[in-house]
Amino acid sequence: MKISAETYPTSVEIPNNLSDIQNLIVQHNTIISGGTILQINWEAGVEKPKHLISTEKLPELKGIEEVRLDGQLYMRIGAAMTISDCLNNSFVRKNASILAEACEKIAAPAVRNRGTIGGNICSKIGDTIPVLLVLEAQLSFYNGEQEKMISLRKWLAKPTPPSSELLTNIFIPIINAQNYSFFKKIGRRETFTAAIISVAGYLEYEEYNIKAKLSIGGGAHLPCRLTLAEEELNKGMKEIDWSCLYKKIQDDFSSYTDPFVTADYRKKVAANLFLATIKDFVKKQRKE
Repeated sequence: MKISAETYPTSVEIPNNLSDIQNLIVQHNTIISGGTILQINWEAGVEKPKHLISTEKLPELKGIEEVRLDGQLYMRIGAAMTISDCLNNSFVRKNASILAEACEKIAAPAVRNRGTIGGNICSKIGDTIPVLLVLEAQLSFYNGEQEKMISLRKWLAKPTPPSSELLTNIFIPIINAQNYSFFKKIGRRETFTAAIISVAGYLEYEEYNIKAKLSIGGGAHLPCRLTLAEEELNKGMKEIDWSCLYKKIQDDFSSYTDPFVTADYRKKVAANLFLATIKDFVKKQRKE
């Protein structure tokens, strides 16, 4: 089905099956689902694309379920599932509670009801990304012929992906190990606003041994894992050098200065958030 008119310079293709999209995802077409990010861009003066491909009716991009891949259990989330879908889904809350927590802090309800997790990821600055990084999510992309898997971490490190690739699903490993996870987002004020910084952490623990996964994002940051800080924590709870960890967190990512907040301030906020949360976690473990 094709929607176009002389009064609308943009035409929209709405395929009903993934196979129908093969001849549509060419370099000059823009893939759209909820469209919330594009709407923000247009309001900011970004030129509207001439051709859009809507994924709204593709069944392959829907659903949240448990699947097994190469012997590992995963939670599969279709890329076209809305932020509200992920927030309210009991399977997500049970197996990836910090993802639901992050979804709850994204924009306003109207945006969450329309915006998709796939769009949040493809923006490369979405608030779900730091959480999905510590959950070691895998992504599947359709290139017109077949679907290919890549880790979110590797995908973020690549240059801007071609518009001929369509994100179809997100796969999150289901792990039964005892763990503690957290997501925190700091804005300039309490009401809805862009984040100064957002942080996520996933800690597996056994006695005094820690396996830490830490990530950062928010604002215009390119989300990333904090490998230096993770290595420091992985030495074990008895050997944590808190001043060293504080410095490594700040050295572990690049930030930026805008008219409201400096890069140095963002780095200090991130380090304080991580240290306060991790110290609280360590204190509780030592009491048990």
